[in-house]
Amino acid sequence: MTVPQVSTLEQVITKKLSEVFNRAADLDFETDLRNEGLDSIKTIEFIVNLEVEFDIQIDDQDLLVENFSTINKVTKLLSEKYGVQP
Repeated sequence: MTVPQVSTLEQVITKKLSEVFNRAADLDFETDLRNEGLDSIKTIEFIVNLEVEFDIQIDDQDLLVENFSTINKVTKLLSEKYGVQP
């Protein structure tokens, strides 16, 4: 498995958010995604998209709203799974 770089992770996360929101995701990395419309259904769709993209399964204990509230937090979670240092 190729270890993605953090900038690549951020790009993929932003792309996946755009797909979930059905619009361009012009978001700051600290923008609260819940305020942008990331509700529970969209969060599940987003998580599934990330799992498919990176061929991972996010552990149940990581499925906290707080872990998916900003791009930076999602990047941190994924980088820990891949060992990428931000």
